[in-house]
Amino acid sequence: MRETSERFEGLAEAYNLYRPGYPDAAFDTLVAACATPARIALDLGAGPGNSTTALRRALPDDWLVFAAEPGHDMRRVLSRRFATQTGVQVIDACAEAVPLPDASAGLIVACTAFHWFDRTRFFAEARRVLAPGGVLALVRNRREATPLIAVFDGYIAEHSVTIYDYARREKTKEPSVRDLAAQDGFHAARSRTYRWTQELECRGLIDLYLTRSTLAAVVRRVGLGQVMTDLAALYDRHARGPVVLNWETTAKWTQRRA
Repeated sequence: MRETSERFEGLAEAYNLYRPGYPDAAFDTLVAACATPARIALDLGAGPGNSTTALRRALPDDWLVFAAEPGHDMRRVLSRRFATQTGVQVIDACAEAVPLPDASAGLIVACTAFHWFDRTRFFAEARRVLAPGGVLALVRNRREATPLIAVFDGYIAEHSVTIYDYARREKTKEPSVRDLAAQDGFHAARSRTYRWTQELECRGLIDLYLTRSTLAAVVRRVGLGQVMTDLAALYDRHARGPVVLNWETTAKWTQRRA
């Protein structure tokens, strides 16, 4: 994961401002599922802390959160965000190698980051770090497909040198519940989806898209000004006034066997 974190260099401030967070209810469910006295939570690929904020709110005061982020730019914003919170410790670590003792964590979450991990090494490390009864969770935000979103995604696919089948790429970002339950050392995987909405003007939608590493690569090729002009023209052509994004936040979790 450390190598792929370079994709996000220079995006941390925008990510912090424009990427949406996650519903508190999702983390409430995960905390309730923990069946261990371990009071350490680990947020892997924490970015600038959008997920860490919701996780910290859901946890009792006696828990300690380790926010692990390998990217220098993201970790800089993450450290600033939690500089005065004693219940959150920021660490320079990737999902495949965590500087925590065996069986020390009660909860591990990875939020919209799992697709960057080396899956075999990640699951092995989670198995090592989680205490029996601890919970491993993958949380991800998805936008509902709309004509405008399809147009914006099509723009990325058209100008990207690495993405040829955008829809297919999206489907490979996380395992199924059955795959999660089949991991060695885990059992009883479950899934729950939370729906919510966000209203955005043209600039807000463009700002949201500019946090994506796939569009950042396009910006490096054709320039920020050109990308913003192109996306604004697409918005004007396909939208009338503010747009409402329908989001789904899906949490999939499994439990460490005793």
